[in-house]
Amino acid sequence: MIKGILPDDPCRADHRFIRFVLNTFFKKKKVLHDPAEFDRVTRVFARAGGSWERLFGGSEKDVNLLKRVLKIAIKTGHISEAPQLR
Repeated sequence: MIKGILPDDPCRADHRFIRFVLNTFFKKKKVLHDPAEFDRVTRVFARAGGSWERLFGGSEKDVNLLKRVLKIAIKTGHISEAPQLR
């Protein structure tokens, strides 16, 4: 069964996909889901030659490019890490 879009999900498809990739491939890095930071990732992804249309069509090349962009964004601090709770 498909879960659908929940009220707490981002309204933009690119933000939902970025959130999905972060939650799937970067589980150990707890990050904040900030729309302004996601916009920056979207711009960098497009400038690097990525296409959201191809990505949503199933392009493995674009998914790998987005994962590389996110990895670098996390490493350089462009995506904020969530505070550690004790």
